[in-house]
Amino acid sequence: MEDASLSKPAEETAAFDLGEMLGRRQAFGTVAGRCSAADAECLRRIREQKLYLQRAATWQEFCPQYLGLSRSQANRMIKLLEEFGPGYFELAQLTGITPQEFRAIAPAIHDQRIHTGGGAIALIPENSDKVCAAVQELRRAAATPAIPAAPSMSDRIAAVERRCNQVAAELRVLLEAKPGGLDNLTLKSVVRSAVLTMKRVELEMGL
Repeated sequence: MEDASLSKPAEETAAFDLGEMLGRRQAFGTVAGRCSAADAECLRRIREQKLYLQRAATWQEFCPQYLGLSRSQANRMIKLLEEFGPGYFELAQLTGITPQEFRAIAPAIHDQRIHTGGGAIALIPENSDKVCAAVQELRRAAATPAIPAAPSMSDRIAAVERRCNQVAAELRVLLEAKPGGLDNLTLKSVVRSAVLTMKRVELEMGL
C-alpha cells in the first residue's frame, strides 16, 4: 500500500506547478493580448505532465473550465509551437499572419528576426510596420515562381553534342540489327538526309 506521507507531497508539488503555469499563462495573456510562445509552452507542459488532473478528470474537461479554450484550440496552439517554434507566435502578434502564410516564409524567420534582402528586422512592437512590409515582400516572392535562367551558349552546344552522340549510337544499333527490305531503305534515306543537313551546316559555318 502506498505511503500517504509520500503521495501527499507529490500531489502538493503538482498542484503548485499547475497554479504556477496558470498564473504565468494569465500574465502572458494580459501582456501580449494574444497567444505567445511562452503561453503555448505553458499549455504543453500542463498537458504533457498531466497537471490538469489536479483540477479536472480529463484534458478535454480542463481546457474550457480553466483555460477558456476548447481542447482542439489548446492542442492547435501546442502543435504550432512544436511545428514552427517561438518565431510563429512572435510574428503573429505583430502581423496576424496565418500558419499557412508563415509556412511559406518560415526559412526567413530565425534569431527573433525576419530576414529579407533589406536586412534583418527584430520582431518587436516598435518594428511592426517594417515587419509587416517584410512579410508582404516575402509572401510576394514565395508566390512568384522563379524564372529559370536561360542556358549559356556553351551549355546549348554541349546539349547538341549529347543529342548527336545519342543519334549516332542509335543508328549503329539499328545497323547492327541488319534491317532488310523497306526498313533498310528507310534507314538509308534517314542517314542521307541527316548527312545532307550536316553538309549544309558545314557550308554555312565556312568549314
